[in-house]
Amino acid sequence: MADRARVVTALGNHGLAVTDDDVDPAEPFEIRFRRRVGRPLPGDRVELDDDSAVTRILPRDRVFGRGVRGRFHALAANLDRLLIVIAPEPAPSQALLYRYLTAARIQRIQPSIIVNKCDLAIPDQPPFSALAQLEIPVFRTHATPPCALDGLRESMSGGIHLLAGQSGVGKTSLANALIPDLAAQTRILSRTTGKGRHTTTSARLFRLPGGGWLVDTPGVWEYELWRMTPDELAQGFPECARIAADCRFRNCLHRGEPGCAVLSAVESGQLPAFLLDAWRALLDEQQRLAAS
Repeated sequence: MADRARVVTALGNHGLAVTDDDVDPAEPFEIRFRRRVGRPLPGDRVELDDDSAVTRILPRDRVFGRGVRGRFHALAANLDRLLIVIAPEPAPSQALLYRYLTAARIQRIQPSIIVNKCDLAIPDQPPFSALAQLEIPVFRTHATPPCALDGLRESMSGGIHLLAGQSGVGKTSLANALIPDLAAQTRILSRTTGKGRHTTTSARLFRLPGGGWLVDTPGVWEYELWRMTPDELAQGFPECARIAADCRFRNCLHRGEPGCAVLSAVESGQLPAFLLDAWRALLDEQQRLAAS
């Protein structure tokens, strides 16, 4: 049987991998990609020949990516959770938050929200005041010593987790708090790839102390969605989708159509207005993408 490994990072026609064991402390080793097999993603499990060339990419699930000129650009595979980081400073972008939430749900990745820098005053306004109305876990942390992680580290035992959020919210500080030897792991990756070439633009997996992985994806905070149909977009809004089953029209877009159950739910207070606002904003964005 061919040797199996997990891809840590992919760099053009080669990459790094570790033996296919989430708790094996062995250092990453170089692997090569063959055009006929394809280029694996960080997080993929692969089979290797005796020359450490990838002979097969094993079936993947829950691929995280972003839109690039309207097309889906994959960044990492087999994710279990998307950890969306917001903070009181800098002021959070609600549009960015809902893009992340929508993308995670469409790809069947479990989203969680981390409110970081909780040693600062948390504004009593959206999105902070609306988090309790979302059907997702929320962690309240600060990564300045002494760190307070609100059970986040314990919740990340096993699986693959990706930290996402706009610049300045403290993702790097959180990563260092979650992975005490992060600097050492970074040096190993840089040494193995050759003085860190490509590593500033490539997703990388770092091993968590309790097992599992944390994905570092530089630049992901500049995040856009990709072209999709209204039905696909609706998968990112399960709270609205459940109510939409009662809309008069099957193809209701919740823009004021007669008999719209979603609009009625917002007017009665059953559904938070910010969810409908987010849906309409992303639907408008999809229409612009379709026209481009």
